[in-house]
Amino acid sequence: MGDRGTQTGKRLWNKIKEIDTGLYCTDHWKPYESFIPSMKHLQGKAYTFNIENLNGRIRHYLARFHRKTKCWSKSIEMIDASLKLLFHKFNSNLSF
Repeated sequence: MGDRGTQTGKRLWNKIKEIDTGLYCTDHWKPYESFIPSMKHLQGKAYTFNIENLNGRIRHYLARFHRKTKCWSKSIEMIDASLKLLFHKFNSNLSF
C-alpha cells in the first residue's frame, strides 16, 4: 500500500514476483517497465478495465475503501472479512 510512486511499485513487485502467473496487465505508467519483465507485461486499458470496475464497486459498497474518507480500517483482519463478505454478495451467495 502506498502512493503510485516507483518505490511503492518496486516494493509490491518484490512481494509478488515469485508468484507463478502468466501475465501482469497494467496501464501505461512508465516505471512499470523498469521492474516488470517485458515478456510477462501487457500494457493497455483493454487489460485493466475489469479490475478498475471491481475497484470502483469495492469503493462504492465499503466505506473503508473510499478515497479521502474518515472510515478506515485499523485491522487487516477486518479488511479481509469485509472483502470476503462483499465477494460473497457479488457472487450471489448472500442477500443484503
